[in-house]
Amino acid sequence: MQCTEREVGDVTVLEVALRGLGDIGTGVTDHVRALVAQGRTRIVLNFRGIKSLDSHGLGDLVASQQAATRGGARVALCHVHPYVAEPLQIMNVVDLFDVFESEQAALQSFG
Repeated sequence: MQCTEREVGDVTVLEVALRGLGDIGTGVTDHVRALVAQGRTRIVLNFRGIKSLDSHGLGDLVASQQAATRGGARVALCHVHPYVAEPLQIMNVVDLFDVFESEQAALQSFG
């Protein structure tokens, strides 16, 4: 997993890219935890580079959301490919996330 971080106002955008087939890796969870520890509470995970998600990736994504929630942060997802959205729906965890078609829509959701 590769993660490129940038700031858009008071929102941190993480561009997530795969290192292996469908596995975003625990690096995303660790990155989210580090951001929350720094007091960053508005995070967008841009999944433009993710075309699939395996069970480990799904678990890591849920762990990222849980870490953010415990720290009072909110994570939004954008550019979610249908092959990523499908496992979120099948595992009944899609409601844990705010999912947006575009990064702009995700950024605007933070008001």
